[in-house]
Amino acid sequence: MKISSALFIVSCGIGLALAGAPLAHAAEARPWLCRSKPVFSSDSAMSYQIVNQGSSRWELLLMQFEMGSAHDGYEVVNSQELPPSAGRASGTLAPGRYFAVAMYNSGGGRWICPGYAEDKDRPAGAVSRICYDEESPGCAVALTVLSAAPVSAPAH
Repeated sequence: MKISSALFIVSCGIGLALAGAPLAHAAEARPWLCRSKPVFSSDSAMSYQIVNQGSSRWELLLMQFEMGSAHDGYEVVNSQELPPSAGRASGTLAPGRYFAVAMYNSGGGRWICPGYAEDKDRPAGAVSRICYDEESPGCAVALTVLSAAPVSAPAH
């Protein structure tokens, strides 16, 4: 009887640990799982601006593909969290090829891949302008990537 009780206790412990595992990761955005991963690249440094005009909290994750790295080869190199309604962020990126995924928070700690992500309405001189929306073609969140302006030499 002692052996069956011990097995029952161990089984319950394993079951509880496995049941709690998804909850432990529920608050973590996992962009490598999103189907749509818009891409942009440049041989020079870049700057980016993100604007959230939607009513949800969003997180933009910039990734690079590195064979053999964690997360199916996608390595997150930068992330920005954007509060609802006019959340803004900006930054710079080294030259290279980037995958850009924005995920929204549905409440309850769940990050969801957008139903819409497309490079559109690119301003003149921009490397990329990607629009994201929860479901339909729209632009709740816009990521605009610009080439960093070359530093001009001082006049002599």
